[in-house]
Amino acid sequence: MEKEELKALAQKYLDGEASLEEQQLLNSWYDTTEEGWVEHVYTRVPETEDDVKQRILGKLRENMYAEEKGGTTNEWRKYGGLTVIRSTAAVAAVLCIVFFGWLRFAKPVAESSVAQVSVSADKIMELILPDGSKVWLHAGSVFKYPKKFDEKNRTVTLLDGRAFFEVVHRVKHPFIVKTNRLNVVVLGTSFDVRAYRKEKVTKVSVVTGKVGITLKDKKQQPAVMLLPKQQVVLAELKHTLIKAKAPEVAVNAWCNSKLVFEQETLGNVFQVLEKKYKVRITAEDPALLEERISITLGDQHLDNVMNILSFTKHFKYEKNNDSIKISK
Repeated sequence: MEKEELKALAQKYLDGEASLEEQQLLNSWYDTTEEGWVEHVYTRVPETEDDVKQRILGKLRENMYAEEKGGTTNEWRKYGGLTVIRSTAAVAAVLCIVFFGWLRFAKPVAESSVAQVSVSADKIMELILPDGSKVWLHAGSVFKYPKKFDEKNRTVTLLDGRAFFEVVHRVKHPFIVKTNRLNVVVLGTSFDVRAYRKEKVTKVSVVTGKVGITLKDKKQQPAVMLLPKQQVVLAELKHTLIKAKAPEVAVNAWCNSKLVFEQETLGNVFQVLEKKYKVRITAEDPALLEERISITLGDQHLDNVMNILSFTKHFKYEKNNDSIKISK
C-alpha cells in the first residue's frame, strides 16, 4: 500500500468516515508491519481515545508547518514510550502504529475514574501507574486500575492473566492487588502474580520486599507473609494457601521478552512457538504433547529453540518451510 493511500485512509479513520472494509485494510497493514513478538506500551498519564487522536493530529500539523517553512525533518523522537519518526512522509506510520497500537492494546472502559486494559494474546504491555509504580502484563491479561489513587490505599485488580509489579514504597498507602480468589497487600516491593482463570491455580512469587496474602472470602484469617524467593500457591480444589520456595528461574524473566515455561506441557509450548514464529507444529505421538518442561528461552532463532527442546525431551523434528513435524 502506498504511503499517500495509507495517509488518506488513516485520516478517514480518525474522522470517523472509514468504512468497515477500510478499517480492516488498515488493521491488516498494521499486523504485517509491526516488528517483534513483544509490544511495550507506556502510559504514564492515562489517555482517552480523543486525547490520543488530538496528540497525533497536533504533531501532524506541527510537522506540516515545519516543512512548509522549508525545514524538512527526519528526526526520531519518543512520545510516551512509543518511537515516532517526524516527517510528513511517515504520517501513515504515525497515525496507524501509534493510534491503532493504542486502541488494540490499551482499551479503557467507559468509567470515568477507572481504566481497564486487555493485552493481545501475543503481546506484553508495560504500564506506569498514577503513583509511579510499574506493572508488566503478560499476554492475554486483563487489568483494571484507577486513574487516580485515593488517600487510603492504592488498589488495582488483575481480572485475568499474569502481572509483575514494581511498587513505589509509601508507608501510609498500602498497595493492594485483587484477583478473582486472593488479595496481595504490600507497601513497596516487587512480585509476580499469576492468576489465569483457565489454569484454576493462583501463584504469587516475591522478588524483593515483603508481601501479605489473604484469601478473598476469608478476610478474617491472618495473612500469609512472603519474603524474597518465596511463593504461595492457591489451588481451586484445595482452597488452601500453600507456601513454598520460589522456582530458581527468575519469575520476571518474561518481562524481558523471554519465553518462560514452568512445568508447562509441550503442547502449550508449541502453541506459543507457533504464534511467535508463525509456523505450524504437529506431533505424531499425542502423548508427547502432555510431557511437561521447565525452561527459559531467549529471543533465539527457531532452529536453536527446536534443537534445545528436542535434546531436552528426546524427540526428533523435521522442518519444511512454515511447518514442523515432531516424532519420537
